[in-house]
Amino acid sequence: MKKRRLFAQTLALVLCFALLCPLAAFAEDTNSAIPADPVSYAVIDPAELTRLVETYANARSLNKDNISIGYCYLDTGDTWYYNGDVWNFGAGVYYVPLMMILAERESRGELTQSSNINGLTLEEAERYVLTYSNNTYAHQMMNYIGTDKEVRKLYQNYSPLPEAYYDADFLDYSYFTVRFLTDVMKTLYNENERFPNIIECMKNSDNGSVFHGAMGGEYEVAQKYGNFIDRRDVAYNNTVGIIYTPHPFVLTVMTKNLGITHEVMWDLAVILKDYTLSLDDAYAVYEARQNGPVVPETPAAEAVTPVAPGTEVPQDPAAAQEPAAAAPEAGQIPVEIPASSAEKPAAGQEDPAASRRMVVLILCVAALVILTLAAILKPVLRKKQVRKKKDEFEY
Repeated sequence: MKKRRLFAQTLALVLCFALLCPLAAFAEDTNSAIPADPVSYAVIDPAELTRLVETYANARSLNKDNISIGYCYLDTGDTWYYNGDVWNFGAGVYYVPLMMILAERESRGELTQSSNINGLTLEEAERYVLTYSNNTYAHQMMNYIGTDKEVRKLYQNYSPLPEAYYDADFLDYSYFTVRFLTDVMKTLYNENERFPNIIECMKNSDNGSVFHGAMGGEYEVAQKYGNFIDRRDVAYNNTVGIIYTPHPFVLTVMTKNLGITHEVMWDLAVILKDYTLSLDDAYAVYEARQNGPVVPETPAAEAVTPVAPGTEVPQDPAAAQEPAAAAPEAGQIPVEIPASSAEKPAAGQEDPAASRRMVVLILCVAALVILTLAAILKPVLRKKQVRKKKDEFEY
């Protein structure tokens, strides 16, 4: 009996360990598809960007959870996100990757500007969808390409994000994150020849709204705006754009139920435009560093006057002093996020990985207790059953 009980307890431990391994792996892999932010940046300061946005949001009493922002300084590729991985309904910004699919076919020679696409030429489709935001024609273009899910699957070609990153609502309902939309806009800017006419049509969109209006004609803007109110009365307002400051940047903003969305997007465009302009000196240092160190010219050797033997050579007091260490030039070192802040949450914030591990541990301990009790109680119950049957037989 003791051997059976020991065997049952050992089996319980083995089963518990078998449960622990996959659960622990699942806990560690949760959210692993979200790319880690870089430890260092060429010119931008992510902490300063966060401070600017939160200072503005606090001043306007905005719900910061309902604002997502993507920003990319295009000359270096430095990218920063605020609530970058929150999934929200995309509304009309899906027109951009949709029309990129057709433009790419044109660049491959499969279509021309005069090709007939469900009753419209490609030139007309790009103009009506991207410049005038015609939803009916956008649906016609989608139907030409394939089913809704097939088309959304093609959007993924414009972002390096892994398959595991995408929420089911991406394919089912056209939900996006600003991380994904920023990737799309970076691809559009960096590979403009691959998508002819798209940026030009976006530059001709409503010049009085959102990013266009915020720049006031000072800088050129290519943008696409989208808004939608669903049956739950939830309002989604989103804008993606390229703002052509001397060093252009991508700005993507997604909001939910803000009420003053246009004003907020306008203000955020101005804040990030001013921030981008403030980086000019830092970019000059970055560019000089990329071009390699400057090698100083070797001065010509000075003539040496012969000194008679026994003559004392006077020392230069300045030369006798130890030279002071040269201070680094301002802006030479890229802004870095301390490794500690990238590895663990800020004070007062909960570590999601630690929470998941704790849940897994509790589940495993509970499973161990249940299995052990079952192993211990089973012989006892069986013995009672045998005794009961024996009593019934004797009776």
